[in-house]
Amino acid sequence: MEALDVLEKRVDALNDLLGPLPNEDTPKGGENLTDSLTSAHTLLTSALGGRDNVVEVLNRTDELETYLDPNFLDDKQDVKAQEVYINTIATELAGNFEMLEKIKSLEPTLGAEYFGKIPDATDKLKALSNAASEQKDQSEMIEQSIILAIQRYSEIQAGIKESLRKMNERMDELEQRLSKKKKDVDV
Repeated sequence: MEALDVLEKRVDALNDLLGPLPNEDTPKGGENLTDSLTSAHTLLTSALGGRDNVVEVLNRTDELETYLDPNFLDDKQDVKAQEVYINTIATELAGNFEMLEKIKSLEPTLGAEYFGKIPDATDKLKALSNAASEQKDQSEMIEQSIILAIQRYSEIQAGIKESLRKMNERMDELEQRLSKKKKDVDV
């Protein structure tokens, strides 16, 4: 124990010679040398303990730079959007693929000379398609106007019924008054 006491006295003497170490964290303006050496030892030990992790991180710097690239997220989102799009049209693509296979099997027949003499009707088909679309739009407008007319007719009919009911009540009331006056006159 004497060796520790001697060492402690030497550290205290050194601390008295150097004075308190400046430190911004402590309100008193400093800490003693022993505390500083202890905290430095702790920091060095923790730094050496995490050295393996630092080496592993340094080995993966290329991967980290890829992840830290601002365009990386956009690229991933583009891939995700393309995946969603492909999933939504997958059945249509499968149907198109089957149709393509049928066309390939019929290609020798379709490439025959007499098929080459068939006039191009794509413009007429487009015109018919546009006409059908316009006719559909017009029929929807006519249907809407018919629905509105039926609703208006129903409102008018309800109004007429209400007017006839009120007239009927007034007629009944007048008949009752007339019959009451006749009874009064006859009496």
